[in-house]
Amino acid sequence: MAKPLQKNRENRSADKKDLTFHAYTISPESAHTSILLLESAESEILCQTLRAITKFSAQDTQNRYVLFNLDAIKYILPHVEHPELNIRRFALKALAQLCQLPRGPEQVLANSMNLRKIAFMLVKMEDVFVLEFASLVLAELTREPLGCEQLVSANILSSLFSRMKNSLDPDVQKNCLQTLSNLLDDPVCASEVTKNQQFSWPSLLALMQSKYLAIQHAALRTVDQLICRYKEQVVQKTFRASTGVLDLCDILESYEFRDVHTQVLGVLRNYVETEDNALHLYQSGCILRLLAYLEMALPAMKPHCLAVLTKMSFTSNGRDALFETGTDLVFCHQLLSSNVELLADAAMGVANMTKLLPSAVRMSDTNIIEALCAILSDDAAVWFYIRMNSLRALAELCCIIPKAAFSLVEPKTFASLRNINKKFKDNPIEAQRLAVQCYINLQNYHVSTKAMLNADFMQELLNILQRIDTSLKIMTCTVLSGLMTDDLGKDLFNFKKGEEVVSHNLKIEHIGLRTALCTLIIASVTEEGADVYLELGTIHYMVENKMARYVVGAWEPALEAIFSHHPSAKLAYTGRLDINDFTQEGFYVQKRLGETFPTIQEVLAQPPPFKNPVFISMFHQPHFDNASGLDIRSPYTAADAKASVPSRMRLPFLPDDTNLRTYLLRLKIWFGDPSKSLHYFEIEDAHYEIRYREKCDEVSSSLKQKAQLLAEFVAEQMCGLTQERDCSMPSVDLHLADLMHELKSPLIGLGWIKCGGALERALLYKVLADRLGLPCALHRTSGANAWCEIAVPDLDPAKCSKWTQWTQCTQCTQWTKWTKSQNLS
Repeated sequence: MAKPLQKNRENRSADKKDLTFHAYTISPESAHTSILLLESAESEILCQTLRAITKFSAQDTQNRYVLFNLDAIKYILPHVEHPELNIRRFALKALAQLCQLPRGPEQVLANSMNLRKIAFMLVKMEDVFVLEFASLVLAELTREPLGCEQLVSANILSSLFSRMKNSLDPDVQKNCLQTLSNLLDDPVCASEVTKNQQFSWPSLLALMQSKYLAIQHAALRTVDQLICRYKEQVVQKTFRASTGVLDLCDILESYEFRDVHTQVLGVLRNYVETEDNALHLYQSGCILRLLAYLEMALPAMKPHCLAVLTKMSFTSNGRDALFETGTDLVFCHQLLSSNVELLADAAMGVANMTKLLPSAVRMSDTNIIEALCAILSDDAAVWFYIRMNSLRALAELCCIIPKAAFSLVEPKTFASLRNINKKFKDNPIEAQRLAVQCYINLQNYHVSTKAMLNADFMQELLNILQRIDTSLKIMTCTVLSGLMTDDLGKDLFNFKKGEEVVSHNLKIEHIGLRTALCTLIIASVTEEGADVYLELGTIHYMVENKMARYVVGAWEPALEAIFSHHPSAKLAYTGRLDINDFTQEGFYVQKRLGETFPTIQEVLAQPPPFKNPVFISMFHQPHFDNASGLDIRSPYTAADAKASVPSRMRLPFLPDDTNLRTYLLRLKIWFGDPSKSLHYFEIEDAHYEIRYREKCDEVSSSLKQKAQLLAEFVAEQMCGLTQERDCSMPSVDLHLADLMHELKSPLIGLGWIKCGGALERALLYKVLADRLGLPCALHRTSGANAWCEIAVPDLDPAKCSKWTQWTQCTQCTQWTKWTKSQNLS
């Protein structure tokens, strides 16, 4: 606790505090007064005031804001041309300090004469302090595009280069370098710098080895800006002709300049961006010097040095140079080093060097795949860009080197690649895409493709296809399409319910994804798959989506691919089966079309009473005794019957159609077995024009006769040739109702029908014609009306004068229609 006497002493000392005004000791409170003093006409007052302002500005940045807010720049600018040298010095120094504020240059540049006055001082004045502060002001003003423009218009670039090269004051050199750097940052003014006659590399390169670190940094920055102007061929050629690259390597090899090694390596990394520069670096011998530096450099410098070599691998000339110097093996070696900071560039270097085949072969002889997979499986390694670049290297290697692909699909290495998508929640989407790209590249070889043909991998791909990323989905479709070249791939796709995944994704309105999915459908669809697409409603969706059919080019081919495996659906949705559409076992047609076309299972699931019949074509006799595996009433085993029938038709309790088998047997006896006919083979093997004409005549007459006989046969079975049966619509409907009641099923075999209309006759004609080798097309309208068309070659020489081969003869064809009014009645 203070004593009363002590308190009295403190009060007396406070009373004696100096309260007098000192004109040249500025405080934030008295700054306004000092600004007013700048309007004085006395030189002594001006000099002392400006001197005090520079001291006040140097104390704290906040003081500069105080002066700026008092419009100090407006009062200082008139004195930069004062006759007295000291006033000029202090005015320029104070102006430079205020121009360092963000909005300082804006106020000076409002009048272009201000910069012009200061710029001409750099030309005319020789005073060291004036040059220093004038160059500093210019360096600050040219931070703005307007300042660069005004400086170029002042036409003092030659003097700027001269001061930079010849000035004895390092501050002037640094400021001039900074001004040039600012000009090079401006895209409009940069070309003016390089076009100037005073511009030369030697003076600039000499400053890179200055004993002043600030000048070194400024010079290296300026050199970097210049060599990054890749489109200016004059700059590039003159730098290649100079000693610039050698000087940069000399700096690297000097321990004295170790503080700028990082910046030097950055300049070299930017320099090797182009093909010509990469070749020049090799021809100058700098690659070997860089490799030597990589060996002896400090650990902190090694990543920057390796980055230069990696950047060279992006160009063709650079890859050739790296291969000649063995740098590709250096990349491989660095992947095994303990320096984690080298892994990203080393992996990228391997990926790029793979584009050079000799280098790829040489690298594949090492254990590069195991090293990359070890990095990939290391959870401690960061994704960007160590593991990401390792993935790129794997993708490139397994794309062109079989040995690398075979090594990658080994269980241990392949597991590290597959884990990226198995644990997709922990990994970036870019890594997932690169992993799928590896799968695509592995399909270049049969061995690696075969390694991917298993249920586990197929499930993984289908899981990827269900994720949200569209690009990943498209790439996965490419992998799946590649696997579908093998029948095992199609079986696995169907076994893992791939059709459901495709059907779900097909509803995403993305043209690229839909195109990829349609391509996958074309490659993967089977008879089982086509039935699944029908059950899922995919066929109906694809038919009804008219906009997608118009926009997506592969939409229609995909639909045709499904229809080729499901002619029943094709007839229902298109009303047409062409001569190349073969009616398979189990081909079925609705009597009355609905909004959608049902599957066989849906038809069988209908409860009685049955209203709408469904006609089915079944030639094979179903097996009766599942236990014995042999039906004593048939020469075929149950296994043979099962193998010859599509899987969706392996259904119990279907009525046996013995009549249809009898029809086919009788017709084969009449017409002969079409599989043993030599007509088509003889035509293809003939060598003389007259032989072509004879064979075409023979085929034409044979086809026409068979078509007529078959039409008469169908009409006899369905209606009778003498019209003894009533085939009117009510009679046909009553007959079909009786059959459904008798068979206890809506499915009616074509052979059971004895009273048929136009649809029933046309169906029977088509299924028999397909098995007898007649080129028959089936057409159906929206109702129950239908007809068949048989393609018969036209033998009129005026219409087809060149008889070269059967395929050309069929280009000139006439379509003979067998309808109700013609032979089918």
